[in-house]
Amino acid sequence: MAAAPYVALGDSYAAGVGSGDSQTSCWQTASAYPVQVAAGLGVQVDLQACIGATVGDVSGTQLAAVSRAASYVSVTVGGNDVGFTHVLTECAKPAWMGDSGPVIDAALAILREQLPTRLSTLYDAIRARAPKARVVVAGYPRLFNGVDCSLVTFFTAQEMTRLNDAADELAQVIGAAAGAAGFEFVDVRDAFAGHAVCDEEAWVHDVVLPIQESFHPTTDGHGAYASEVGRVLGVEKSVLGRPGLDLWRSNVSQGAERPTPAPVFVPPDLTSDASRVGAERHGLDPDEIAALGAERDDPAAHARLRELDQRLRERR
Repeated sequence: MAAAPYVALGDSYAAGVGSGDSQTSCWQTASAYPVQVAAGLGVQVDLQACIGATVGDVSGTQLAAVSRAASYVSVTVGGNDVGFTHVLTECAKPAWMGDSGPVIDAALAILREQLPTRLSTLYDAIRARAPKARVVVAGYPRLFNGVDCSLVTFFTAQEMTRLNDAADELAQVIGAAAGAAGFEFVDVRDAFAGHAVCDEEAWVHDVVLPIQESFHPTTDGHGAYASEVGRVLGVEKSVLGRPGLDLWRSNVSQGAERPTPAPVFVPPDLTSDASRVGAERHGLDPDEIAALGAERDDPAAHARLRELDQRLRERR
């Protein structure tokens, strides 16, 4: 098969995770921004992006698809390098189950000390393989609006602020590396403003099933990505849209597969031994917490759990 003129690299945000119509073990979807943009350009896309991919994964398993025949290359990667899912998992826990501060600090250390070099090395390799291609690098949105509306998580205002600040730093690092490589950077933060988790018109999922889609763009969110990337490549917004499966089959030359499961967000289990031990260590009643935690859909139960969480945080 002839090489596709458009090669799309990256992680779950480039694969389209969150739109609920995954076609491969990489959770690629017809809503993925590269699929929409390729349809608008009228070209075939080789969608290599895969859930859970790091910069190393892109270099090791995706980059080979890029060749001198490529006219367009897009890439979104870096979030998994700094532990996107692990950080969210730790921040979502109540105070008696852990402390997110050191986890965020460790992620920021990687972001500041290691990610710039990883990205610049990857971008240099892309340019070497496709010297004439237009290369677009898309970043990530801020996830939070300062309110945790979920009945299963315990994000604090401080944690959400730190995570949004980290998203700003990530955008700066990715944008600087892209600019140094001569690539076009698409910063989606402004496009997603007012559409964060828990906003009235959210373009980012809160905790949902399947759990892989949690904290990923909705179908509208992937549409926003397509609009921003398409604008840079000269694609009219009016021709963009979520392609059907027939167009997926004709327009996507290769669906990547993932050999092992990707890391995913894990909501806190308040009935677990870890919760019981932590509650007892902090002077809380583990039986009460386990009973309340078993009522996952009860707002009153969660309100009581939030009260206990806040009381414990205030004592620290």
